[in-house]
Amino acid sequence: MFKFEKIFLDIIFKYKDKFFLLVISILGLFIRYQGIHFISWDMKTFLIPWYNVIDAKGGLHALGTQVGDYNILYQTFVALITYLHRNCVVMYKILSILFDYILAVSAGLLCMRLTKKNNSFIFSSIYSIVLFLPTVILNSSYWGQSDSIYTTFVILTLLFLFEEKYLLSFIMLGLGFSFKFQTIFIVPFIICYYVYKKRFSIMYFLASVGIFWLSGLPAYLNGRNLLAPFKIYANQTGTYKQMSISAPSFWILIGNDYKLLHLTAIILTVALCGIALYLIMSGKINLENATSYMAAAAWFTWTCPLFLPAMHERYTYLLDILLVILTFMDNKYLKYAAISILISIITNCASLFGTWHFAIQWCIIACVLAWVHFTYTLLNDNKNSNQEEIATEQS
Repeated sequence: MFKFEKIFLDIIFKYKDKFFLLVISILGLFIRYQGIHFISWDMKTFLIPWYNVIDAKGGLHALGTQVGDYNILYQTFVALITYLHRNCVVMYKILSILFDYILAVSAGLLCMRLTKKNNSFIFSSIYSIVLFLPTVILNSSYWGQSDSIYTTFVILTLLFLFEEKYLLSFIMLGLGFSFKFQTIFIVPFIICYYVYKKRFSIMYFLASVGIFWLSGLPAYLNGRNLLAPFKIYANQTGTYKQMSISAPSFWILIGNDYKLLHLTAIILTVALCGIALYLIMSGKINLENATSYMAAAAWFTWTCPLFLPAMHERYTYLLDILLVILTFMDNKYLKYAAISILISIITNCASLFGTWHFAIQWCIIACVLAWVHFTYTLLNDNKNSNQEEIATEQS
């Protein structure tokens, strides 16, 4: 071996973590570039026309009226890119891709905090897996959707909540809501955590509401109603009159009669979350433990899109990220992550490319069975944990 080779390899070994992150980040950009010009049905039908309307109305001046169904903060971004006179398809995707990287960093930080392993291996592993999850790549670079944005803020919400930085946590929650209403999936868990911990006031939720309201400031300055952000989401709840929109939903097995079943679905979901709250209050689920904390958060974000009506296939995006993190905390959760991600890939590709590999009913059956077993695992883990605590106290 020549001397310069040894020097080169010594440098590589010394800074292996930084080199790995650099290479994996560049490869992440290359793989996303492959889909940057792909125009999905959603892009053609909704996003491009919305951009054209906002552009025709004068960019930021268009914020005085509602265009499309995204909330005001995202519309503000669309208004700003109209001044760049660039390909709007690419610009939409650049924002989402940027948040792919922020999401990967946030997930790595959360995993290190929960595992109490402040090492580069954990961070690099989570970072790379999240960055290269097929659903993450498809969502931003092919679809042009913004799920990585609200998911990033939910991950940061969970990070700061666990660290007892409550104000920061609820600010992140408000920012998540400012981009997508699907942030609501984590709220039942936060309510349960509030009841369990008894260390922060419910008034912190006002910080989230305040941040959400402030996100509409550019629209208020252009004449919009001060309640516009809230009205946008209120209108969204009545947009889709189907029990499932390509989602791995329990209701595909039951029927698609929205008028007859949608209230039943909402009541069932509330009941399931209420049962979980009762179990937490009864000490059957101990949220003090980091693994139980993350498993409970994942359970709620799985339960809501599985049982609520009018769910899209993209609404399990947050769940996939949480299950990846949970797997690194305890590898017995790998099977749930694998099933969830596989079903997400199938349902996402079905909507994006029009491909079905087998009957959707089998996906739903697998999803429901996995959810049932996940629920059992969550409860059984806490039972064993409580027994160990009792045995320790007696000894």
